[in-house]
Amino acid sequence: MSSQYQALSTLSGPRDAVVSLAFSGKAKFLSAVGYSGVCVWDLSTSAATPLPHMLFAPQNPKYVITTSVWVYFQKNKHHILVLGSMRGDVILWDWKDDTKSFQLLFRVPPIENAEDEILSMDVYEQDIASGRIGRVVAATVNRRVTVWTLSSSGEFAQVFTTVLDPNVNPKTVRMCKITRDIFVFPFYGGEIHCLDYKTGAIKYCKSHGPGIMGSVALSNTSKHFVAFTGKNFQLYRLGSLELLKTFTAETPVVLFPKHVTFGELENIIVGGTDRGCALVYDVNSEEVLQTLSYPRGGLVQPVATITLPERHLIAIAGSTAQQVADVIVFEKRNTAEEILSDLATDVSMASSADPSPDSILIGFYLPKKVWKWMRILGIVMFSLACLGYFDVLHVQPSQVRTYLHQIVGFMTDERA
Repeated sequence: MSSQYQALSTLSGPRDAVVSLAFSGKAKFLSAVGYSGVCVWDLSTSAATPLPHMLFAPQNPKYVITTSVWVYFQKNKHHILVLGSMRGDVILWDWKDDTKSFQLLFRVPPIENAEDEILSMDVYEQDIASGRIGRVVAATVNRRVTVWTLSSSGEFAQVFTTVLDPNVNPKTVRMCKITRDIFVFPFYGGEIHCLDYKTGAIKYCKSHGPGIMGSVALSNTSKHFVAFTGKNFQLYRLGSLELLKTFTAETPVVLFPKHVTFGELENIIVGGTDRGCALVYDVNSEEVLQTLSYPRGGLVQPVATITLPERHLIAIAGSTAQQVADVIVFEKRNTAEEILSDLATDVSMASSADPSPDSILIGFYLPKKVWKWMRILGIVMFSLACLGYFDVLHVQPSQVRTYLHQIVGFMTDERA
């Protein structure tokens, strides 16, 4: 983690504040949503993609988009963008590769035609294997938590809607990547709820969480979460609500919630500020590793990250009202040694997981015997990397990880 992020591209288009950013699977697309509607860029070209018509109407809740999430179906290679509006609409756009444009797939209007702002959305899986269905969760200002299923053919069906007690003010919803249960984090009050993924019934409630949780990122194992707690970003153990780390930030100038997210396989966290930058923290040391500058200055609320085999990406955007906003994408390339370390982390997570379908973390389960051979292979490859053989043989870091994943796939296929 010693290398620095470099500015990769500046993406223009939003005419007003951006309030949410999201990378699609494999970082093919990046979406920015907010008071000017929706912008989507193809990251291979940095070009804006054609979208369904949407008015520029920052004062109309129907056209203000508050959040977005992505799903990708391997079966038919479909990228679907799921949007939530300030009015309460849930909108699905489907990427059509033949026309190179997004088209409207589905729209769910607000319940009873009453305004019910979508505050937060999440998905169980972003990259959906053939034969599986997607799950989408949303929380609204009227305390509704709703879950839908989404199929590769575009069928979007509601599973349940739960209305929380009047004293609960949901701000963030996150879906457990192991059990599919839903965690509801309130803006204030510290009362964290866990809802059953089948029925929406409250499984349990923890009442001593942080008093303010403006935004929350949940770890892949659901053991930890990091939250913006009014001034700083803080890391907690979800089970006991023990405070583990505090990532210090300057006192906010304005009290808008700053977004926070994990990155680099949860080795860093990235948080927004209202001082013309985003901050990258080392999870272990709590130190600021890098300040990512936003040239226009002002409020930089939304942040997003994604890790690819050969690189890490961070996106930040301006979110000052009634001001043109840019999206800045930063990149950090992986070395061969880091790729080996990342793969070892992936395999370790898989080998420790319960092999039931609900708890497979990265798509396959490795028995101890296979893990033993993977450790031996990792040591050999790491030694070669240290000796510089990859450079001599002109093997790129992306190829190293590709080869290793192919070996893992072969070994797991043999086991089946």
